[in-house]
Amino acid sequence: MKNILIYADLHIDKENLKECILVLEEIGMLANKYNVDTTINLGDTFNGLKPSSQELDVFATFINRLGNDKQHIILAANSHESETEQNSIMNHFGILSNNIQVVKEYKSDNHLYCGHYSLKESSSNYDAKISKTALKDFVYVFLGHIHSYEVIKPNICHLGSSRWVSFSEIHDKHKIVALITDYNGAKEQVHFLKLKSPTPMVEFILNSNKINKLEEKDTKNTPTETISGTNLIKNDDVGKDTQKVESMISEGENPPNPRQIEVLCQKLDNLPPKTKVKVKIMDFDSYREFLPLTNKYTSKFEIFKYEAEFNTVKDLAPIRAKTEMTTFTESFTNWLNQQNIDPKIKEILQKEIK
Repeated sequence: MKNILIYADLHIDKENLKECILVLEEIGMLANKYNVDTTINLGDTFNGLKPSSQELDVFATFINRLGNDKQHIILAANSHESETEQNSIMNHFGILSNNIQVVKEYKSDNHLYCGHYSLKESSSNYDAKISKTALKDFVYVFLGHIHSYEVIKPNICHLGSSRWVSFSEIHDKHKIVALITDYNGAKEQVHFLKLKSPTPMVEFILNSNKINKLEEKDTKNTPTETISGTNLIKNDDVGKDTQKVESMISEGENPPNPRQIEVLCQKLDNLPPKTKVKVKIMDFDSYREFLPLTNKYTSKFEIFKYEAEFNTVKDLAPIRAKTEMTTFTESFTNWLNQQNIDPKIKEILQKEIK
């Protein structure tokens, strides 16, 4: 019986080195637990063309621990690791052992295909030129490059990244690897195994221009579909939701409710330091309230980002004006009308901008 473990898009970098080590250690433990004969890396192992010695050491240690008695297939992607079709940093790993094969794509007869690119049918296709019809003759197709899990029926799966690389993946419930047991045998099955080591990611949306409530958005589904008519994908270790998108919003024309900030701070205080956090701030009032607190949370979390996403200073967007404002003069005049300023000063200011 032959078992194959497939993982994708580690994007090893210095900023997340500890996390990458833990993820690789877990992948290695899964390979041992399920008596894996072959591991397949779907590409984008590193996050740049010239990884540091530390980053190279992390992946080399992982390969060494897997042992020389197993076959290792490494895809050299055409983006992060390869300057040209032939020149790739991944080629160096091919000299470590005869059992390590570095390729641009992997084919096992007409049964299994592995590559690193998007398709025309992919939800994020990046102007892809290849259609799923080109891969219709394979029983299974596993692709990297797209960081969120996606099935393209009947036989194709974007496995997704092995950890949360960017906040565009905030809706992903889990990060997974694929395990094929009894490959090409009578009892062949594909399983998705949830990884427990990736650092969780959470995003909050702070907006004082909406109705007063705390809103929690749904996340994407975990793998439940089949990728071929005859081979069932099982959901092993795919459990409860771990990722949430929180929306924190308060009453319309009033200044931000102080409790809004308090609730956000309470949630941030309760999160473990091993969390990637992003706060999107949609208006100036909320930004003003939250800005003094950012140093506290920057020092607490491994990754903490906040973004001001309102259009102009003091939130001069149409949300407050309730009219379309097309010029700076109109915007500034509208802002002046909202302020408690001496009429004579207002008059002087309005003359200055004309």
